[in-house]
Amino acid sequence: MGARNSRQVPVVQTFTEGGQNGRIWYAASSRQDRRRNRRDAYAAVPDLDDITSFFGLYDGHEGAEVALLCEKQFHIELRNDPHYPDNLAVALERTFFRMDALLEESEDWKKLLLPRETRGRMQCLPLKACISGYHWPFAKRKTPVEYVPPQVSGSTACVAAIRGHQIIIGNVGRSRCIISRNGQAIELTTDHEPSNLIERERIETAGGEVINVKIPGEEEGFFQQHGPVGTFRIDGILPHSRAIGYFEFKKNPNFPPKKQKVTCDPEILTIDITNDIDFLVIVSDGICPYLPSQTVVEHIRKELSSTSINLPLICARLCDRCIVSGDDATVILVQFKNAPPPQALPALEEKLLGSGGGSSNDNAAQPPAPANEDAEPEGQEEQPLLHDDEITEDPPT
Repeated sequence: MGARNSRQVPVVQTFTEGGQNGRIWYAASSRQDRRRNRRDAYAAVPDLDDITSFFGLYDGHEGAEVALLCEKQFHIELRNDPHYPDNLAVALERTFFRMDALLEESEDWKKLLLPRETRGRMQCLPLKACISGYHWPFAKRKTPVEYVPPQVSGSTACVAAIRGHQIIIGNVGRSRCIISRNGQAIELTTDHEPSNLIERERIETAGGEVINVKIPGEEEGFFQQHGPVGTFRIDGILPHSRAIGYFEFKKNPNFPPKKQKVTCDPEILTIDITNDIDFLVIVSDGICPYLPSQTVVEHIRKELSSTSINLPLICARLCDRCIVSGDDATVILVQFKNAPPPQALPALEEKLLGSGGGSSNDNAAQPPAPANEDAEPEGQEEQPLLHDDEITEDPPT
């Protein structure tokens, strides 16, 4: 008998949705290997309020819990920030730190991952569990276990808040936000990698080490043609230098949160929406290492030029191009309605150069108290998740 091919074929599962309101059309697709814990998560909230839309992509590592918490709670914490009504950029920055605070304070954040209908309800437990939970009054009580926040698990976060004719981008990690302007790809985010000079200086100052780690077999096949060989990692472990969670890398008592080996300090950028912007797209790091940003833009523009425009299908097909990599792939695509023509505003390139790869607001107020976990965005309706056999090529109405 011939030798069986030992390479496992991905068993994929797709989550896809789309919709519109008076300001935008949008779609999202996430394709993942069902044999692994789901790690990518996203939130598409077209009506966070009457004038604001929100889109967030969260790529979890070493578990999905932190990414799923961001999926459910990030936009709620943003909306409940006191600066949200009048300074969306400041509110967005503070929300990144608020998510870290939620994880660090106690394990109450895990309740947010439960289905809403099960919260506060008596759960049916096996008899053995009930008996083991009873404390014999004469027995020596055990010391309560101290809560430890997630040490080596966490999530990147790339989010876009759209209000009026502006987009406010917030990013930590290696997902990427891109706009197509007259067919030209313009990256609105920086990949936060340990090899980046600014990131490396902070890591080493905080006592960390940047190590180039090579994975056996990555010099062959798909990765040789489409991806980098070897990955620079913090202490030989973590491939991104900014993220939510990962408290093992945030323990140096001599440095504030923004100066730790890993920080949740986001890169914030505000740009104007004009009618020369074709679309905005956010892609996870299951796509951007293997498809250059211009290739992503050209793929979407080619699909949009077809006679039958279906945004969810366009996103799903873009994910398909990278599924052989074995990583999860997620795409969020947004098109704008009624955008004004370009005005005499500062050039986008000047804004990008002035962003400095991170937040410059060192005097921002401290994060607020926890938001009401049961709060729901005003006017938000849940969008149905579609599977592969439910995606059609009919144009949106």
